Amino acid sequence: MTSHNKVGRLSDIGEFIKDGSFVGIGGGWSCNKPMAIIREIIRQKITGLKVMSIVGGWEMEWLLAAGAVDHLVFSFLSLEAFGLPPNFRRVAQRNLIELTEIEGCSMVKGLQAAGRGVPFAAFDGPKGSDIVKENPGLYKTVTCPFTGKELTAVQAIAPDAAIIHAQRADEQGNVQIFGTSASDLDMAMAAKSVVVTVEEIVSPEQIRADKTATVLFRPEVDLVVHSPLGASPCSCVPYYSAHLMQMMKDLQGIGNPETAREYIQELIGQNEEEYMRNVGGDTAKRKLTTLAKNTRRIEFPDALSDEAASEFDASSQMVVSLARAIDDGDSIILGSFTPLAYTAYMLAKLTHAPNAFIVGYSGVDPLPFQLSFHSSEAACTEFAAGLWSMTECIEALHLRGMGDVEAVSSAQLDANGDINISWLALPVKDAEGNPTGEMNPRAVRLPGGAGAPVVYGLHRKGIAYFAGHSKNTFVPKVNYITGTRYYFTDEERKAQGLRPGPMIVVTNLCVMQMVERGKWKVKSLHKGVTAEDVISNTGFEVEIPADCPVTKAPTVQELELIKQIDPQGIRFLDFMSGKERAVKLPSIIEAEWESA
Repeated sequence: MTSHNKVGRLSDIGEFIKDGSFVGIGGGWSCNKPMAIIREIIRQKITGLKVMSIVGGWEMEWLLAAGAVDHLVFSFLSLEAFGLPPNFRRVAQRNLIELTEIEGCSMVKGLQAAGRGVPFAAFDGPKGSDIVKENPGLYKTVTCPFTGKELTAVQAIAPDAAIIHAQRADEQGNVQIFGTSASDLDMAMAAKSVVVTVEEIVSPEQIRADKTATVLFRPEVDLVVHSPLGASPCSCVPYYSAHLMQMMKDLQGIGNPETAREYIQELIGQNEEEYMRNVGGDTAKRKLTTLAKNTRRIEFPDALSDEAASEFDASSQMVVSLARAIDDGDSIILGSFTPLAYTAYMLAKLTHAPNAFIVGYSGVDPLPFQLSFHSSEAACTEFAAGLWSMTECIEALHLRGMGDVEAVSSAQLDANGDINISWLALPVKDAEGNPTGEMNPRAVRLPGGAGAPVVYGLHRKGIAYFAGHSKNTFVPKVNYITGTRYYFTDEERKAQGLRPGPMIVVTNLCVMQMVERGKWKVKSLHKGVTAEDVISNTGFEVEIPADCPVTKAPTVQELELIKQIDPQGIRFLDFMSGKERAVKLPSIIEAEWESA
């Protein structure tokens, strides 16, 4: 008796994804994306797609550049270190395709509802967010029939196909993921068909020997394709890092809408072998494999020293101030790779908060590690006590109100503490370039809030940081409310079963706190900063006491630890102009590449 073999070829994709299909794309950030399938969709000229990703980037940019998408469903789209996706901004700002922005936790709940055969899911959703207001067909407010509590209901989301990249599978379709995963399992459960590319096809015996890594079982999988480097240029740890050198080239190639489609077609070639030759072949593969193993732990100091440093820069003061907002035992969630915040989290754990519980990428409770564009994900996973999918993190910490800190940095923050990571408004100009007096509320498309509209309110602390304290950032009223700390006072939060906590903002000028909704007080001014510096750069009123203290200086030990955590100075990118960043970022990436 022979077992059913589900191994096929990339060219079989057309059996499951056709013109107009609704496709859920697995992976998160620039990790574990099914890029080989994306390439094959483009090769087969499949178009008119409705596509969805929980936290997207390169996969969407490629499909948009190729003209394959008619409807984009997203919670967050970014090229991370490389900024906002140019094709995403182009189609959004010119209304070229249909867009549906969904908060990230809502997307997970919608997928889960479809997977469980129910029409909607109700949860503590993104209250007060314009995302909800603009999607009445997706969101509804409901009342719990048992407690009377107001909840957010999100409609079930059922893709035609889910495409996923994983580490291993057997020929029968049992799939193992032991790297970073977003909501791949939810997509698979919700979709009508499931296609998985894998780095390795292994025996049923090996699957059973490592059974805890198996997340999808053969009845749930329709096609398995052996596709080594199938996630590249994104990462697939522990096999290889993201191909950042190629990503820099791709960004230039797809950035011009007149040449983007031609660039993509030439890049992907006729098959995966040709694509790999185009992106560096065996040399690139060797380097990417080496970089994924180039991880470094940071050892805990034998003792702590409180000797104050006399000389330090704004970045160090910000890192230390942000770290000091973390208490020992706090649960900290890492989102996309934000070097300044990551440095602060590691510093807190190495010093005053050794019992802080960190979850990043898919790593649960990792030991402190050195930051690197190529190896931070691999380090976070390697030095972790266990692995969670994004869904598991959301359900264990976010939605239970058990998270303490996930520092955000938005385009705008207003007097009420509302954040905007969705749309910026700009003045409308006439044909001669003169202002008309009107504003275009949809002038500049931002990446989206991911899960921020929910977690910003559910976490015990509202922590935000901004390397450029200015009136462009701190505005009287945001143009678009991506997220809000809807329940603010201790009484409001306790009534909703939430833990009370402060709303703190750390900037390059000061540390300030919202003490009442709409009322801000500066807790400390950084060295060399005056009250007038803060007032003149803040678009709403802030109280600065006459005896406002100077922010406590970093210690000599903290400065040394910061250098160990971030030896390349990646955190400085947050303080640079676009022109400076355009020089510094490639130099860091190239230095890491040459070290492999």
